[in-house]
Amino acid sequence: MKTRANSNVIPGTLEPLMDIRGITTDKVKAICQQLGVRSWRELVTAVTLEQLEGIPLLTPENRKNIRRALKLDKDADHRMQLWDAILQGKEILQSIRQFPEVKRASFAGSLRRGKDTIGDIDIVVEVAGADRKKLLYKIDRMPLTDRIIAAGKSRICVLLHNQLLVYFYLADQQHYGATLLYYTGSDRYSLSLESLAAQKGYRFEPDGLYDIKNNEYVATENEEEVFRHLLLDYTPPELREDQELATATNPHKMPSLVTFDQVKGDMQIHTDWSDGEESIAHMAHYVFSVFPHYQYIVVTDHASNERTGHVLRPDDISRQAAEIKDINDAIGYDYVKRGVEVDILENGALSLPDELLKTFDWVIASVHSHFTKDNTARLLKACESPYVHCIGHPSGRLIGSRHPYPVDWDQVFAKAAATSTAMEINARPNRLDLNDILVKKAIANGVKLVIDTDAHSLAQFDFMQLGIWVARRAGCCHTDILNTFTWEEIEKFKKSKRNIIA
Repeated sequence: MKTRANSNVIPGTLEPLMDIRGITTDKVKAICQQLGVRSWRELVTAVTLEQLEGIPLLTPENRKNIRRALKLDKDADHRMQLWDAILQGKEILQSIRQFPEVKRASFAGSLRRGKDTIGDIDIVVEVAGADRKKLLYKIDRMPLTDRIIAAGKSRICVLLHNQLLVYFYLADQQHYGATLLYYTGSDRYSLSLESLAAQKGYRFEPDGLYDIKNNEYVATENEEEVFRHLLLDYTPPELREDQELATATNPHKMPSLVTFDQVKGDMQIHTDWSDGEESIAHMAHYVFSVFPHYQYIVVTDHASNERTGHVLRPDDISRQAAEIKDINDAIGYDYVKRGVEVDILENGALSLPDELLKTFDWVIASVHSHFTKDNTARLLKACESPYVHCIGHPSGRLIGSRHPYPVDWDQVFAKAAATSTAMEINARPNRLDLNDILVKKAIANGVKLVIDTDAHSLAQFDFMQLGIWVARRAGCCHTDILNTFTWEEIEKFKKSKRNIIA
């Protein structure tokens, strides 16, 4: 059992170092004496500058564990996609919520804010002080756990067998809200809240919201109570990248962000008519039963005169239309809409002729080739087509494997707005395209967005929530998202394009 050092030898702010696996009092003293470190901030600087390498008493494993505990591990640069982090995080939450010591547990950090890639998983746990040793014991013995990296009274850092780091931040019932808010971040946002709290007589800390005048922590069982004390409207986690929102002079201008329940349909799905895994009937009946608030789905199989492979050919189109009619007759109304995804060719032409495109209910045009060239002209020409309703995955990025191609977005968004052409938020985990930054720019230009799963299998319909996250991070209301509209309203949008182009 480690003992705490005398405060005149080791500063109190550095005592949590001894909660890290393998770090003894002597090793902390060596850090303080040899590097002149007297505060946590100075420690972070020393680790960042790799000054721990010069302390003989520290083993390579010691240094690695310190970096991990401080979230400064350079070997942890690999980031997982948001969807993978959600699946892994849900498995962890399911495990710890079974422990009787755990009263509440919530995601925090970049996962809760919905960032497109995640470095590690942060979880805030409500647990009484007397139960924290029991919780540590049980976390250490979870099947997912490889080993405990650090463990203290308010934090547990765990390395999983897959080398993912998980940080558990421990809070009691009275201060759970402040702890959750603090560790949800972002760092910039939390710093701005700290500054605002100080102006109003509080200290905003990981352990709670401290009333300086009354010399006590105030009860903050949920995040809303922190915002109430600071005289701010609640800020959704997705908007907490922007530090200016924390100090908004008019807090009542917080946007009412789009929600999953407002989505009325999925407007890009692929079936076994092209590269999907399921029949139209199977996908339609699955969505109809699993997502009862959806009013429509749009089948948008790849179609081309140019491309080889498994695509919808012109002579398939009438046969597919007949199949969709039979399915809708069985459902009782036009639930399945006839759509298509066509290629934008290198010269800006489309992979199907206009006489076929005009027969579809919904046409998506996408770039599927020549990813390194400037594709501004291709996107502009596609927007000018009277039969193209939406540009699919407009930037062309694949997270972790392909950068966006060069595009003048000012030109493209201006053209899209002028021609009533929607832009897609493709919710596939490796796309999330447009990203939140470009979505924000698009809506500022008056462009409508469509959130699509691009589902090729039944399980992929769940991707819709990822697209919702992107839209929320961009500040989108439901009126910005076309597939929160009824199909009758979408028909009006399509008519406005025809009138403009004509």
